This record gives sequence, C-alpha cells and structure tokens, in this order.
Amino acid sequence: MLKAFSIIPAAIILLFILRYFVFVPAHYFTPEPVCTQAETFDFSLEGTRHLSALKANLKTKNPSQYRYFFKTFLEEEKTYMVVNFRNDTECFDVKMLVDKWDKLTGMRLANGKSYPKELFDLKWKTKEVNGVEEVAYVSMHSIID
Repeated sequence: MLKAFSIIPAAIILLFILRYFVFVPAHYFTPEPVCTQAETFDFSLEGTRHLSALKANLKTKNPSQYRYFFKTFLEEEKTYMVVNFRNDTECFDVKMLVDKWDKLTGMRLANGKSYPKELFDLKWKTKEVNGVEEVAYVSMHSIID
C-alpha cells in the first residue's frame, strides 16, 4: 500500500514534465537567431517606400515564420510596441499597433523592464487603420507579471 502512494506523486510529476516538453514549441529550446544587421527605421516617415515594401512583405508572411524580441513602447496618437522580427535570413524592427492590452498592460507600465526579452508565440496581422497600413498586435503567449 505504501509503494502505491509513493508512485502516484512521481507519476503525476512525470506527466507534468512530459506535457511541458510535448506542448512547448521547439524554439523555446533553441538559441535565438543572430541579428547581424538589423534594419532600423525612422518610424516618423510612414510614407517611405521602404516601410511600404516591408509591410507588403509582411502581408505574405505568417507569424510563425519569425521569432520576436521586444524593444520599447511608443506613445503617439496611438500606442505602438516596437518589436524586432527575426529568422535565419531576416532581421528588422516593426512598429506594431497595440489596441488590445489583455497580456501587455503590466509590460507597458514598466516599458518591458524585468520582462522576458523574447515574445513567445506573438500573433499579428496587417490591417488598414484610417487609410494607413498597420502591423497590428493580435495575441501572444501569456506573460507572468
């Protein structure tokens, strides 16, 4: 009887460990892609051809094709989060419109200090807002405050 009680907690712990490794994306355990030459943009020049080309390029991409690294929040007429998009061939910063604060409120108040640099499972979409094409935040993996 005593052996059965000692096996049950071990089995429960093993199940939690297996669940973690089975349901966690592989990039949680891989080194971040090296960003040798990040393209940084003067975000005040929204009408430039370069930014238009970048946004057009992102329309053809899927959020799972990149890994994301937080840089800062920008308070303008709207609130933006500047995020570095990376994969093995690209590295660039994007000003992402945020109008959904479900998981970002605490991070915004601290401007990302004491929060993880990498934003896991970030989801975004391109959409038109007042005649301007924007990259907009949709959701991401939870952040522990």
